[in-house]
Amino acid sequence: MANWMNHFHLEKNKHAAIYFLAGTSLFYGLLIVVQKMGLNTGINPISFSFFRSIMVVGISVIYYFSELKKLKYLNMGGIVSLLILGTVSAVSIIILFVAQDSIPATNAGFLIRLTPLFVLPLAYILLKEKSSKKSILFMLTMLAGAYLLITSGTMIIPNSGVMLVIIVALLIAFQNVYAKKIMGFISAETVIFYRVLLSSLLVVIFVPVAWGVQSTPVTFNIILYSSITAVLYFLSVLFQYSAIKLIGPFLTSTFFLSGSLLSALFAYLLLGETLSIIQWVGAAGILFGGFLTIREVNKSDLNNATG
Repeated sequence: MANWMNHFHLEKNKHAAIYFLAGTSLFYGLLIVVQKMGLNTGINPISFSFFRSIMVVGISVIYYFSELKKLKYLNMGGIVSLLILGTVSAVSIIILFVAQDSIPATNAGFLIRLTPLFVLPLAYILLKEKSSKKSILFMLTMLAGAYLLITSGTMIIPNSGVMLVIIVALLIAFQNVYAKKIMGFISAETVIFYRVLLSSLLVVIFVPVAWGVQSTPVTFNIILYSSITAVLYFLSVLFQYSAIKLIGPFLTSTFFLSGSLLSALFAYLLLGETLSIIQWVGAAGILFGGFLTIREVNKSDLNNATG
């Protein structure tokens, strides 16, 4: 009877993991397109990020009261761990701001998806987790597909902006792995709340000091698009960290690559953008790798969640 119940909960968690994976890809894919729609209205990117972060802080407070019973009081070790996670998250956002001036958006969109490559060694170092050869192959398939879909196969020439975005990908990988590590002694709800709140607060404090926000007036458009992207951002983080808790950072980061496919779909539906032949090849690679990754999740032992 106990074995049957364990099997039931394992299967239930696998279905939940797939649900969270699909959710984070959906919300992130839509986030990229809505953000682009907002920028097309003439909103300053720095001001956009500033106002979105303010909105995220507000959403975090709402989340706090909705999940109050699940949020745990923290000891000093927990506080330090969450401060590290929130600070690294804020630093990655700020570095990405800096890099935007010296690298095309398409190149940055691909390079930031190098995250799974960095998750592999970090998960081994911090979590003692090893990914299967199949999982690595599926990740490389999706990564190649994302490259073709996002850049149309255009060569990325190394420069300072490229290096900065690669650093951002490394920092995001660290966040994913470190979040999984501290979820061993801090509830997932607490990790999500403090990670989003602290990173957004740091951005709200830093952006006016470094760049100022006076270049864009407070208009209906900036409030509208900041609010929508804030909700999508929070939901993508919520679902992503929920998936990390269940299946670990590597499989989650791998399936996250499918967000570029959903971005392309939403760009077609909302912006009328079409794909070239080479981009269709990339989309097919993402679909194939994503399908195999889902199969890997179904075969995985979620108690270990090694991916």
